[in-house]
Amino acid sequence: MKDLLVLEWKKFSGNAVFRALGLIYVLITPFIILAGKDTFKDMPPTMPSSKVFYEFPSVWDYQGYVSNWMIPFCLGFLTIHIITSEVSNKTMRQNIIIGLTRQQFFMSKLFSILLISVVATLLYVLSTCIIGMIHTDGYDFDLIFDNNLAPLRFFMMSMGYLSFALMLGFVIRKGMLTLLTYFMYIMMLEPILMMVHVYYFKNSSRNYWPMNSIEDNFPFPLFKLPDYFVNHEWNFNILLPYSHAMGMSFLYIVIFIGLAWYSFMKRDI
Repeated sequence: MKDLLVLEWKKFSGNAVFRALGLIYVLITPFIILAGKDTFKDMPPTMPSSKVFYEFPSVWDYQGYVSNWMIPFCLGFLTIHIITSEVSNKTMRQNIIIGLTRQQFFMSKLFSILLISVVATLLYVLSTCIIGMIHTDGYDFDLIFDNNLAPLRFFMMSMGYLSFALMLGFVIRKGMLTLLTYFMYIMMLEPILMMVHVYYFKNSSRNYWPMNSIEDNFPFPLFKLPDYFVNHEWNFNILLPYSHAMGMSFLYIVIFIGLAWYSFMKRDI
């Protein structure tokens, strides 16, 4: 594992796209939440105080929600790039010809997204703890970690998005087409399919679509308020419980990785 990760680092550490996307995520994501400090200081009476954005324990959910947007755009894009660029530059074929097995090449990409997800999770935990400690009076250990397994949920969310990008990268292989498919599915196609699903079935099974399940690890926190966004016409909640979101995320991660493996092992390089 270490050797494969070192090889990946040598291949991409000098890559401009890799550096740009990595730096954007690392330098911007932890602090985006602070940009709204003045914007949301005068919340309407029906809304919670803006302090909840930064205080324990709710800061875990708001900081996670920010990353729920940044991970698909930065790290998903990055995952697609490290796969499709190897195809377009013919380094995938070259790596396998000069000694790597197909299994090793695939595992190098899988280990890469695992490492990226671990680093993103650590950055999330560190930034959340710092922001929360600065803004919470009288915090203690129990209050800090009253987070409904937020670090685990964050890791599952990250792996969910990145494994989906991994699958599309190995299945489609063409950079721009893969990116277009990735963002079109996340932002347009699945929401449309969910609307059709609700129209015909009118039950909470619509919550179990892949990206929605992954997203529900860190939905918009106000959606978690009792009866705040319950569809009274159809009488079902629009969010999955955290345990269901994590379970479905794990299932989809396994499916995405399995499909990526199958596609790569069966096709020509």
